[in-house]
Amino acid sequence: MTSTPPAIAALQPLTAPKSRYRISDAVFTTLSESIRNLHLPPGSPISEPGIAASLQVSRSPVREAITRLVDLGLVTVVPQVGSQIAPISIREVEEAVFIRRALETSAFQQAIASGTPDTTGIQAHVDANLAAAEAGDLEAFFETDELLHQAVFELAGVPRLWEVVRGTKMQLDRLRRLSLAGAVTNRELLGEHQQLVDALAARDSAAGTRIIDRHATRVLTDTTRLRAENPRYFAG
Repeated sequence: MTSTPPAIAALQPLTAPKSRYRISDAVFTTLSESIRNLHLPPGSPISEPGIAASLQVSRSPVREAITRLVDLGLVTVVPQVGSQIAPISIREVEEAVFIRRALETSAFQQAIASGTPDTTGIQAHVDANLAAAEAGDLEAFFETDELLHQAVFELAGVPRLWEVVRGTKMQLDRLRRLSLAGAVTNRELLGEHQQLVDALAARDSAAGTRIIDRHATRVLTDTTRLRAENPRYFAG
């Protein structure tokens, strides 16, 4: 009898989904977020029975969720081997960087178009992000980084657009997770967060565009090193 891989066994049982929220949607969300944060790293074997047992659901919603993940390129089916988490696609990382940079730049421009935005909230996120970096708390660092960039879209009055950005950057987030240990000690990266807030407060369009461009593409400079350190995680 094949044992359940540790990554699958560590999945927590699902709570009852909200009204009109299907169990398969809850399974999909759980699995996709576990893939995004590398709790299910590339190459991890997965199986319907193992996932169903860990999440305490039937196999039918698990099967449906896995089919969706296969369609998104996040799970691969290897003949005579089984299903496993797909490798990180650098092509999709580059596409996500392009989309994020373009949309965040547009959001920045809209945020400063009609007056000086209230930067109190985003400044709090920057401060929390810096505190997380100084504490070496990688999870808090990642979460506060997400919140401060999300705040740019909120200041622009287009908060739902952040969900569009987030939906395109699954592969990018997996790469970012691999680079977290270096990110928390990168003073230039941390400084860019404060520079972004300062540019919003000053309504400095040129500075904001320059900072977002440099910040959004920074992770690509580490790609060669990250691939060398984690060859199993990447395709080709």
